[in-house]
Amino acid sequence: MEKTIKLRYPTYLKEFECIGGKCKDSCCIGWDIDIDKTTFRQYYKVEDKEMKRMFQKNVHNNEYYLSPDVDYGKVKLKTGKRCAFLDEENYCIIYSKIGEKYLSNVCTSFPRITNKVDKYYEMSLDVACPEAARILLLKEEGIRFTQSEETLGKHIISSDIETTSTEYNNSPIKYFKEIRDLSIKIIQNRKFDLSKRLYIFGNFINTLEKELKHKYNNVPRFIKEYDINSVSDSYEKNRSSYTFQIDFFKTMLGFLKVSKEVDSVSFKEYTNQIISGFKFDEEDVSKHSKLYTKAFEDYTENSMNNNSYIFENYLVNFMYNYMFPFTESQSIFDGYIMLLVRFSFIRFYLVGRYLYNNQDNKEDIAEFIQTFSKTTEHHRTYLTDSLNYIKENKFDNMDFAKKLL
Repeated sequence: MEKTIKLRYPTYLKEFECIGGKCKDSCCIGWDIDIDKTTFRQYYKVEDKEMKRMFQKNVHNNEYYLSPDVDYGKVKLKTGKRCAFLDEENYCIIYSKIGEKYLSNVCTSFPRITNKVDKYYEMSLDVACPEAARILLLKEEGIRFTQSEETLGKHIISSDIETTSTEYNNSPIKYFKEIRDLSIKIIQNRKFDLSKRLYIFGNFINTLEKELKHKYNNVPRFIKEYDINSVSDSYEKNRSSYTFQIDFFKTMLGFLKVSKEVDSVSFKEYTNQIISGFKFDEEDVSKHSKLYTKAFEDYTENSMNNNSYIFENYLVNFMYNYMFPFTESQSIFDGYIMLLVRFSFIRFYLVGRYLYNNQDNKEDIAEFIQTFSKTTEHHRTYLTDSLNYIKENKFDNMDFAKKLL
């Protein structure tokens, strides 16, 4: 009998249903396919002779596995990094021939992400899935959360935190829920434009990190009394920051190694478009600074402001999925800076595409965010290389954050 658990989740979760072969960017193409130990053993007990032969031919042990619940085995990939169990119409043969119970933990779970915080299981959707991205990013009313008691089928716990544990008495993790709750509240405060929200958000995280170095017991009071309105007046956009962003994200492009390490045909095409749009193929790009400034300002006015809820939803969903602010490390400011880098890199690409084709709509934005997330969040080194570069150049501060806004 399945155990009943306490579940906390965004309300959009119940709207999701995998569309299988109709998906434009199948999760069964371009990634390694991991098989957990229990499912791996099930495959060799299958009575269907044809499926048994397919399993014997295409599923093998992973001698370097990290968890028996995740990657004990692997599926051999076909040309184009296609899963061997994907038919010509991009439907799963395992699912259609012997049923859902034979899908691995990874295949059953994705795009659902499950974390455990204290007594609650927290489930949400990964924006790397096109259908999930469409559902959650395009909600004009924003993302709302609810909770219930339910049974939990096959799943993978990505993170498990017990904030009341004594091991966190002198760690910011003790206040994880309070920090994340206020962070989400700031990002969803539509009284301010998105750039101002991100600045207020950064100020909160930066000030809190200083507070944490001295008075752990004062943190709940600090969070409760933090005045959003008093910070907003100190933010002013600097037009010259766009030129800085161009230089910075040209460097970030190098870390991605798009031609060598990115399999996504769509992301490669996006990259070719922005190289053309920003005129990066010319030797001297500094002469185009006025073009860049105008493009960023036009895009902000014509697209970002009208569709700010899409970016708000991306940020909120990311924070909920990836245990913000401890996404990168136990430094809460690292978490903020890298979230800001993700957001600003997305805008950089969208501005470049806007220069290239002079058009944009909400569906295009959601589609790009999905492709970007699938590419960067699962890249071998991009995120660590980016954070190391930021720290080496002493960019991990609010002055740098202002330039990315």
